[in-house]
Amino acid sequence: MPAYPVVRTIVVCLPTNATPQSMPALAATRLVAQQLRPAGPVGHFDARHRLTRQLLHRYQGHAAGGPVRLLDLVGMRARAATSAVWLWHRWRDVVDGTRDAQPFPVFVDRHRDDPAHWPLSRAQQAYLAQPRVLAMTTYNAAYRQQPIPTSDIEALQAGLNTYRTLAALSAVPGDALAADANWLTPRSGRLTDQLDYLHAANDHVDRLRPNEQLVAMAAWPLA
Repeated sequence: MPAYPVVRTIVVCLPTNATPQSMPALAATRLVAQQLRPAGPVGHFDARHRLTRQLLHRYQGHAAGGPVRLLDLVGMRARAATSAVWLWHRWRDVVDGTRDAQPFPVFVDRHRDDPAHWPLSRAQQAYLAQPRVLAMTTYNAAYRQQPIPTSDIEALQAGLNTYRTLAALSAVPGDALAADANWLTPRSGRLTDQLDYLHAANDHVDRLRPNEQLVAMAAWPLA
């Protein structure tokens, strides 16, 4: 369990003249500039048109990138919100009778404030030992096809509406957004920092022109 959010899927904004063939190289250049190791495009987006050649890596209704007008961003948000409602109700049943848990960043702060007394391994163990987190990890071990992310615990505890809204906002931008000259990503794993990022990222995406391009890339830190 990392002490900071690990970037996994990055959405890169590209100009209208980018072709599907040029998208991966153009996006990779942006990622390398952020000290990330590109691992190639990922089928992150729901696509409105399956047969058009303007989409990158289109497959079974998904694409790694293309013009905004061909990507079903509204549908992605709606479907993510619907899934979140189901997951939240499942989570409520799983953790019934347990106390609220402290999110992992709280234990990371203890580690950073006193690393000698609170090594990261102890912080991880203390987080996982909380009865509510333990109930979630036990469920996940039994139902591996439909896990409840323990990293979501702060948002889950904030209530159904918050969790549904967070899911909808998270559907499009990914873990980071390379927006023109700006690089947007959460400052930490805390819910407030995630919401700040998602507000800025979705605002940028919603202001893109229909022919501007988005491409989703997998990447990991170089270090």
